Amino acid sequence: MPHLLFRGVPPEQVRAISAPLVAELASVCRCPEDYILLECLHTTALFGGEIVPSYPFVEVAWFDRGTAVRDLAAACIDRHVRSLGVPELEIAFRNYERDGYYANGERLGESASAPEAQDAEALLAENRRLKEELYKARKAIQSKSAGSGSSMSSKLYDALRE
Repeated sequence: MPHLLFRGVPPEQVRAISAPLVAELASVCRCPEDYILLECLHTTALFGGEIVPSYPFVEVAWFDRGTAVRDLAAACIDRHVRSLGVPELEIAFRNYERDGYYANGERLGESASAPEAQDAEALLAENRRLKEELYKARKAIQSKSAGSGSSMSSKLYDALRE
C-alpha cells in the first residue's frame, strides 16, 4: 500500500515515470518500494454521444497516513504525472481501514490495532484518574476556603499556579 490506479494516462507514460515516482513516494510514505502498486485502467469516456479522451485521474487507495503525508503524496504524484506534459490532473484518496483489510485470508486489523487500542484505553483511564484527582483537590480547596472564611494561603496558591 499505496495502490495507484491511473485513468486517462497511457501505460507507456506511466511506465516512463514509474521508477522515480515509486522511489519518491516510498520515501514520502515511509514504506518499501515494493509496497507500492501502479496500475493503468482502460477507460472509455463518453460525452454528447461520442467517445472522448478520458480525463487524467489517479486514485490512491491506502491506509491513511494523515493530512501532511497525503499532501506530500499528492504533490509527488502530480509533479511526476504532469512532467509528462499532462496539463491537468486530479487525484483522490481512498482510505482503507485495517480492520476491514485482509491479506491471505487474515485480517490486518487484529494484530495492528490491538496494541493501539490498549494504549488509547490506558490513556483514557489515566485521564479519568487525573480528572478525579483535580476535582477532589478543587473541592477540598473550596471547603477549606468556605470553612475558614479566609482565602487560601499564598504557598498553596503558588503551588497550584505552577
